[in-house]
Amino acid sequence: MSFAKLRQQLAEQAARLMFENQISFQKATQQAVQRVGGGYISRKALPTQREIRAEIAKLAWIHEQSDDRLLEPPAPTDRFVVYAGLLAPLEQIARFGRAGRGEDLLSHSLRTFDVAREELPYDEEFLTAALLHDVGRAIDPQNATAAALDALGETITERTHWLIEHLEAGQAFNDGTLGQRSRRRLAESEWFEDLLQLADCERRSCSLGVPTSDLEHALAYLRELDDAYGES
Repeated sequence: MSFAKLRQQLAEQAARLMFENQISFQKATQQAVQRVGGGYISRKALPTQREIRAEIAKLAWIHEQSDDRLLEPPAPTDRFVVYAGLLAPLEQIARFGRAGRGEDLLSHSLRTFDVAREELPYDEEFLTAALLHDVGRAIDPQNATAAALDALGETITERTHWLIEHLEAGQAFNDGTLGQRSRRRLAESEWFEDLLQLADCERRSCSLGVPTSDLEHALAYLRELDDAYGES
């Protein structure tokens, strides 16, 4: 079997696992390798997260059109399906506050979204960054921000990408722990004030025990904004 054909089979299998079981890219790829290749596959045949996302979008469309209605196929990637697939594994990751009490990362992400929505209810890019800022923790905890941005790819805008990329620096700026040179460089961005506001929303979202939106509701809200205000 050619590498291209094997790569396609792995992407389809991993996408099916993520779509049905809401697991991370890493776990889905590992299980796909086990099922398709018996546990060992050349790295050249491993699909990228972008290829798996495309297969997830196909599965989502097939699922939605299961009543056999004759409709036009959707865009190659439904970004909200991608978001759901990246966010769901966060429910299995614990996050502990300063007092030692914990909750799962999905609850924290949803609370950050809720706080951000109180601040800027119609800013889809800002709210998307608030909701997705921690998704890399389920992919590569040691390089969570880079993993998140790689997994999200072109499903987010340049502004959302920048806000997620620099959120830790924004938190350090607000805490007064960021160096002078980094502070000046950060302040040069046109989105600097947005970043500080997002960092503050994330800080305030750390209060445990406050009810949050559920994932379906948060994504539906973003879809409504997208429908109402055009491309984002």
